[in-house]
Amino acid sequence: ARALELPLTELGPLSLTSTKAVPMNAQCAVFAESEVVSLIHQKTEKQDIARAVHDAMASRITSMARRVGVEPDVCLIGGVAKNPGFVDSLQRDLEMEVLIPEDPEFVSALGAALLAGGIAKR
Repeated sequence: ARALELPLTELGPLSLTSTKAVPMNAQCAVFAESEVVSLIHQKTEKQDIARAVHDAMASRITSMARRVGVEPDVCLIGGVAKNPGFVDSLQRDLEMEVLIPEDPEFVSALGAALLAGGIAKR
């Protein structure tokens, strides 16, 4: 988002307007940012770059998930679940619907609190 000079909250919705898949090969954030800068210099549309970033992240996650086994229903938690562009990329890559719980950014904390509460009762 920083390299595209966009607020993070605009990156997801912007990527949904993309009409062109742009390949991105970077596996780490430093190289991904370099690729984004290169795409900017090539005059690639911002929405296509945003989609490329989301597609690259989704591809990496899908690859890891398939190694351990993934089947419906898949649930995405954490702040990234609030990014509609990433959710779209992940659903396309997994070829299945991804469920998003209410307040996904709090799910891990809620689970930790429930676990701690159970331990404290012992």
